[in-house]
Amino acid sequence: MERKGPYLVKELKTLQPGVQIWGKYLILEKVQRKTKDGREVINLTVCDSTGDIDAVIWDNCSISGNLQTGLVVGVLGDLGSYNNRLQITAKRVKILEENPDQYIKKPDLDIEKLWFKLNQLIESVSDAYMKELLTRVFSGLNNQFGYAPAAKKIHHNYAGGLLEHTIAVANLLDKTAGLYPDTNRDLIITGALLHDIGKVVEYEIKLVPEYTVEGRLLGHIMLGAEIVGRHIEQMKKDGVDFPAKLEWMIKHMILSHHGSLEYGSPVIPVFPEAFLLHIMDNLDARMFVFKEKMAEYSGEDDLFSYDSLFHQYFFKYRYGE
Repeated sequence: MERKGPYLVKELKTLQPGVQIWGKYLILEKVQRKTKDGREVINLTVCDSTGDIDAVIWDNCSISGNLQTGLVVGVLGDLGSYNNRLQITAKRVKILEENPDQYIKKPDLDIEKLWFKLNQLIESVSDAYMKELLTRVFSGLNNQFGYAPAAKKIHHNYAGGLLEHTIAVANLLDKTAGLYPDTNRDLIITGALLHDIGKVVEYEIKLVPEYTVEGRLLGHIMLGAEIVGRHIEQMKKDGVDFPAKLEWMIKHMILSHHGSLEYGSPVIPVFPEAFLLHIMDNLDARMFVFKEKMAEYSGEDDLFSYDSLFHQYFFKYRYGE
């Protein structure tokens, strides 16, 4: 086994319950609380570049330093399971002076290549109003949009994840548009590229994603519609006679892309392009989760993984591999 200092390096996705581990991980979340019987306990979510895991720190654990999100820690503990999820019961935790970047997931393609693909999609839009809107929205957003996460937990939850997810959704819709010739490809691509634009305001662009005040209060769906509305208003001031119905349709695609009121959309999709956006957005997010679960597979005795966020088991066996 490779060693770096006193800590055994082991990928989180390969861990199995019933062993004692040494590991170096990045703190994603920290919650300090008291149990019903008055014991102090700290709950952490820690990660490496392959996944994340919960860690519980009881009052008998040796802690060196002030634990905060964004710090790299060395952890000695016993690996078990709690609520059908792997959990480390820590015995010793120490803050390490290490570059945290190596512990963060990254897109499959680098940011520059993803931006090139985004610009190709914008250039492929033939409608002058939509192309001008896309150009205005994305100009100057390189740092914000290119390094924002798509989510805090569920999917593409890392720097560049928003850009990666957006391009994936647009590519899925581009292929789908050809199967339904009555749909408007330009509208589909425009909606795909703008559907999550509000996340540049919803999240702080930093190593460990956190919600902004606006993000918690308003959410990315409303923020995205506001961003698009501001750009269209400026286009009108600049003499562009942006069609009112087109403005409503683009905003509707942003507002309805979660598909239903119980999942955060204030309206449901009411025309084909909006419905397709909702389906493909959900498809890419779900397939990301399946990909992560499949990567955890470690043999015939490791067939299922329970996910508390989705409240379901995932079958991890891969036939033919």
